[in-house]
Amino acid sequence: MTVRVGVDVGGTFTKAVAYDVTAGRVVAEQIVATTHDASDGVAAGVVRVVTALAQQLGADSVEMVTHSTTQAVNALLEGDVATVGMVGMGSSPDLRKSRQRTVDTKIEVTAGRALPTVTEFLDVTHGLTAEDAAAAVDRLVLAGAEAVSVAEAFAPDDSSNEALIRDAAVARGLPVSTGAELTGLYGLELRSVSAALNASILPIAMRTAEVVASGVTAAGISGPVMVMRGDGGATDLAGFRAAPARTLYSGPAASVAGVLRTAKLQDAVVLEVGGTSSNVAAVRRGRPGLSYVQVASHSTAVRSVDVRVLGVAGGSMLRVRRHQVYGVGPRSAHIAGCVYTCFLRPEDLAGATLGLEAPRAGDPADYVVLHLADGRKAALTTTCAANALGLVPDGDYAKGAADAALAGFSVVAATMRISAEEVARRMLQACAQTLGDLVTSVIKSQRLERPVLVAVGGGAGALGRVLARAMGLELVIPPHAEVISAVGDALSLIRAEAERPSADDLDALIAEVEAEAVAAGASPADLDVRVEQLTDRGGVRVTVTGAVALETGAVPGRAAVSAADIAFAERGYGEPVLRGDFWFAEVPDRVAVWDRYGDLVLDVTGEVVSSDLESAIARRSRRIGPMTSPPDAWLMAGPRAVQLDVSTLSDVPPDGLLVLGRE
Repeated sequence: MTVRVGVDVGGTFTKAVAYDVTAGRVVAEQIVATTHDASDGVAAGVVRVVTALAQQLGADSVEMVTHSTTQAVNALLEGDVATVGMVGMGSSPDLRKSRQRTVDTKIEVTAGRALPTVTEFLDVTHGLTAEDAAAAVDRLVLAGAEAVSVAEAFAPDDSSNEALIRDAAVARGLPVSTGAELTGLYGLELRSVSAALNASILPIAMRTAEVVASGVTAAGISGPVMVMRGDGGATDLAGFRAAPARTLYSGPAASVAGVLRTAKLQDAVVLEVGGTSSNVAAVRRGRPGLSYVQVASHSTAVRSVDVRVLGVAGGSMLRVRRHQVYGVGPRSAHIAGCVYTCFLRPEDLAGATLGLEAPRAGDPADYVVLHLADGRKAALTTTCAANALGLVPDGDYAKGAADAALAGFSVVAATMRISAEEVARRMLQACAQTLGDLVTSVIKSQRLERPVLVAVGGGAGALGRVLARAMGLELVIPPHAEVISAVGDALSLIRAEAERPSADDLDALIAEVEAEAVAAGASPADLDVRVEQLTDRGGVRVTVTGAVALETGAVPGRAAVSAADIAFAERGYGEPVLRGDFWFAEVPDRVAVWDRYGDLVLDVTGEVVSSDLESAIARRSRRIGPMTSPPDAWLMAGPRAVQLDVSTLSDVPPDGLLVLGRE
């Protein structure tokens, strides 16, 4: 048996699963408290659960480890970032604008907290030398820079100046992020902000990558270690070291991926209930929405699953003011150093006294804390309230002791002149109102029709049931809901590799390995190719990685489909036609393309071009004032689907499917 290990690092727990892809099931699980306070940070927990699974199943059985993490976003939110030496560059006559959009930009990471930066602006009207680049980096180091970011106007067209700054920083041992390497988009401020944010978390990301890599190796696992990205793809540790910002919201992305791998859905709201926060994402027609990540008021060039985060979850604490239920959270039991009351015994509550406290400095002193006779502290959480009211069935991950929960609520109820059950009911009403407003907003904004509520995470059985009942929604709790994000990690990456004694006919070798990856389930629109020269023994190695499509029901190793299996009618198309590895269907002025697994690759205003490319380009071009805007071009050839600049096309490729149009 070979397994894939998926690990999700949450705010409260780090959860891991071993998934047997051949059998299609979870064969082992491990859960530990997230190691925020360990010397190696959250990476220590990743190593711990992976090592435990390796010992349980045998290290040789683990073919790959993929983990998602909240580390990138938490580092920004909590200020665990490096001082960034920001380099801006521009040329006459736009020097002032270039300065304003690079080094003069104040980058807020949370309300009232800005990214610590020192800056250099370089006039490169007459070029930039390696000596000038080195001097600029030296000045930044003297000013306190711990990492470097660089952005130049129009660098996507010529990134040679950014490369000089990068090389100078690397020569001095500094982590560095360039705007052009992070994104090909033109917005100068967008690239500058994205590069600076990425640079600020590079040091902690590099430490994490080193700890995880060495820990997995020490556990005897020889397979690759990958990190989930926020867009549902994955990157290796080298990619994580270079661009940790791409892992922003990788945890929620893993949860959505896990749901889509294990359930057949059309329109749905995915509610992940953790211990500290809940994440809400929409699935429309079997696919989640993607958006650019926002950090405070700043847009970035980093794409992720469109997710909303709320500080109401399974471990959120009851708050009381003036002998009334005031609200719930955002502080959770583990932040306050409390146990959940519902996971105690009734006798543990004997002699318990009520306290109203501030879990952290600056918090209001209205969080309910029960002081137990043995010196421990207990919290009344939303999970406790659901158990107190008998809403969590036997066998559920969130199942606790109803009598212990009621005993805890009785301590509070004695000060309110209402029953313990009524306190618990009001607590859940406050939760349902807050979460319900967010879910309603997501349903409206994504135009979902008759959505189901899919509840996952450790608190799914408690808050998921409460919210579904309050909103009148059908509830789905998939198998392994408490570790669904780890399942999503395990099942979201495909990797194929081949070596040859020489680089002769390298294109053919790349095509061969790409085809193997797609045949194993990778989306043809998301393939990453890496070519390595094997200098120690000669030859060349080609590695292709790709994400399994973020579609409902998509899993590694699935079989190709027939036309009857493709959902063409619901999109208004006639029966599709197979060309190469792709299916396509047309109606006047509209084209849809599906891959061999029936996953939608393209649905655009446009046409399939079989001949006379020049006329097709003319038909699809638009006049905007004095300018002509050419159409977009998509080429599906072999196993790969790519978007091209139409100016690079001279003829219709004979072995591919070419579409011209606009999204």
